[in-house]
Amino acid sequence: MFCRVLSKSGNFARTNNFRAAFRPNVCGGSTSRPCSGSGNPNGNPDSSGQLATDGNKVDGESYEKDVKTKILQSSLQHVPRHGWSRDTVAAGAEELGYPDTVHGLFRDPGAELALYFYSASNDSLCRLLRDGTLTLPTESKAELTVFLTNAIKTRLLMLQPYLNQWPQAIALLSKPSNAPQALSNLMTLVNDVCYYAGDRSIDTRWYTRRIGLATIYKSSELHLLQDGSQGYDDTWKFVRRAVEECVKLDSMLESNTQLAKDVVTASVSTAKNILGLTWNR
Repeated sequence: MFCRVLSKSGNFARTNNFRAAFRPNVCGGSTSRPCSGSGNPNGNPDSSGQLATDGNKVDGESYEKDVKTKILQSSLQHVPRHGWSRDTVAAGAEELGYPDTVHGLFRDPGAELALYFYSASNDSLCRLLRDGTLTLPTESKAELTVFLTNAIKTRLLMLQPYLNQWPQAIALLSKPSNAPQALSNLMTLVNDVCYYAGDRSIDTRWYTRRIGLATIYKSSELHLLQDGSQGYDDTWKFVRRAVEECVKLDSMLESNTQLAKDVVTASVSTAKNILGLTWNR
């Protein structure tokens, strides 16, 4: 199911006056919040090489986490050659001077690398939203649709270096052992977009909007993997249409509480099917 993320200043603004309340929330200020990913997937590791605790001491857990993060970051450049695999992580470790056997630090090296990339990409998008890089381009009533479309497009383009290998990542993340974290990463993504779009809902619309946006993102991701059009033009048209439908449906839910509850119930099942999340908890 699709949903619309409305802007807010105090209470949610209606379609005819959402623009004035929406714009300040995107540009930062009191609405900004920390990003929840693992860092920029294209950035550099901490120059210190360590994570210090009180008294400049580094405990074993923090040191191991830092080593793993640096290895995963180094491994991303090897994905086009080796895919999301143990060999990729071993190559990343070797490049940093670690023995290739260090991949034993990882329970499921390929999946952990994919999860790291997903989380780090979420963090990159969050910074663009927080810093106002992804701003509203117009003063029209269509700016919310433009904003959501651009946010999804920006996040999808982060997959571009790994498009040929991404189906393998999807398969790894769909495994029961990895699916909960994969779902958490997806919900972090859509929650960040909703937040910087001005959504502060505390009713059923909180769920419908995020489930709807998650469904749009995953559907668009699958569309992108099969898109042979120039510049992925077919995918961007698909995203735009889906977001527009999202906006229309949310307008209906806004005035019908019972319908919103019904949509939450139905959309959870629909979203699970689309996302491939059919494991038993």
